[in-house]
Amino acid sequence: MTQSVDREANLEGLLRGVPYLRDLDRVSFARLLGALEEVSFPAGALIAEEGESADALYLLEEGGVRVTVHSDAGEVEVADMTAPAYFGELGLLLSRRTGSIRATTDVRLWRMPRERFEALVRERPQIGLSVAKTLAQLLDRRQRSLVGAPLVETELPPTPVEQAGAGRRGLRSTYGLAIALAVPLALWWLPPPAGLDQSGWRVVAILLGAAVAWLFEPVPDFLVALGMAAAWGMTGLSPLAAVLSGFASSSWLLALGALGLAAAMVRSGLLFRAAILALRRFPPTHTGQLLALVVGGALITPIVPLSVARVAAVAPLSLEIARSLHYPPRSRGSAALSFAALSGYWYFSNVFLTGFATNFFVLALLPASDQQRFGWVGWLAAAAPAGVVCLVGAIVALGWLFRPEEEARVSRAALRRQHRVLGPLSRSEWIALAGLAVLVAGLVVQPFLGIEPAWFALVSLILVTATILGREQFRASLDWGFLVFLGILLGSSTVLQRAGVDRWVAGGLLSLSATLGSPQLMLVLIAVLTMALRFVLPSRPTMILLALALVPAA
Repeated sequence: MTQSVDREANLEGLLRGVPYLRDLDRVSFARLLGALEEVSFPAGALIAEEGESADALYLLEEGGVRVTVHSDAGEVEVADMTAPAYFGELGLLLSRRTGSIRATTDVRLWRMPRERFEALVRERPQIGLSVAKTLAQLLDRRQRSLVGAPLVETELPPTPVEQAGAGRRGLRSTYGLAIALAVPLALWWLPPPAGLDQSGWRVVAILLGAAVAWLFEPVPDFLVALGMAAAWGMTGLSPLAAVLSGFASSSWLLALGALGLAAAMVRSGLLFRAAILALRRFPPTHTGQLLALVVGGALITPIVPLSVARVAAVAPLSLEIARSLHYPPRSRGSAALSFAALSGYWYFSNVFLTGFATNFFVLALLPASDQQRFGWVGWLAAAAPAGVVCLVGAIVALGWLFRPEEEARVSRAALRRQHRVLGPLSRSEWIALAGLAVLVAGLVVQPFLGIEPAWFALVSLILVTATILGREQFRASLDWGFLVFLGILLGSSTVLQRAGVDRWVAGGLLSLSATLGSPQLMLVLIAVLTMALRFVLPSRPTMILLALALVPAA
């Protein structure tokens, strides 16, 4: 028994000895151990021959092997290995063996099939970087050995594949979770405030507990939303159909279609092309490129409803512009371009209905008559005054606060090279443009056709998924956590309305407005409250909570 345990420990050590496998999480490691096949060869046996089909990595548990390659002068010895060791790593990536391996003594090996390794890489793409580093070291050793140069020993930096879970989240997360659970428990049996019955008060108590969880983030925000929905359902405060009604709403389907379209635009390169074209249309000066980032971002915002993707596409370009202008890191000129990219490609997300997926959540909170009025054009008309103020304010602030130390001109060579490499619009880009046209045109003409906007989003999603994304990218490219979060929060508006919370909040706002004596002053107070909450709450929960409380009440 002891010998068996020792051997299993040795086998684990062998597998951990492979650099790109040593940082695997315990589940993946256990699965790999189960896939190993034990094989033995006598001394002198040929284990693998150069040129034959490569199909496995070998772990050498006992004995020794010699690695040779064919040359014009005959066989050349490349390496002589003794246990514990591994070989055949190139065979996991290449179709043919690059060398012959022969046993110099009786050997015991463990064989890892190639198909199992490929499945692991598909599940853990981070392993690819570590494999590349290991193979680079292997080739370096072989080249040095062939010319007689001394070997240089280097250590691979660890490439973590999976971080530990909740156990490492820290004390803050533990306390946050405890407080989030304690808040609704503490409020549960208290008498409800005037204008709200016991059920409505308990709905609010659970919502407050969720707000605390969003503040401390002991778990991802979509899990908090799921927990809130489960609490409402299990306590009998709301039926399942009401809690999950958001997933059947037009706004949720719009968000799904918009995110799928954004993923297709990123994957096809259309978003990157649009960013380059915007930069090339403005003068090659600091001011010109600053305007290109702000104005270009504002123009691209309505066609890419994913702010993270927009910023990710333009961030490398802003850094290249700063380098072309010879701005040192952290200089005012470099900061101006970085903030211009962030402002242009994120700042105007709420000005356009299709600029931010969460806008569809706000739209869903409006009465049906107002939803018809605030289509794509109606939303833009209502938000345009604030958008113009933000646009002008951003340009003035960036030009005044971050004036560069010296004026310079950017070289257009890099942008020209990138544009030339992109070439004409590809088939994928044309399809992404077609999907965009279906969605935006559908939203514009929807009030006249009387067709639910969700159908246009679904047609666009079907088009780009069938041709650009495919099954795997559809699963990997969409922010499913956000979509779960959005679906629960859309259903939350129904829960709050059934419990009378919206009427209770509306009554409170009317009383506050009467006390202040001016609706305009109340709007200023709400704006100040929103900014104050942003100091303690992440942006998404802040917007969602305030929208849930204020939009239906308004």
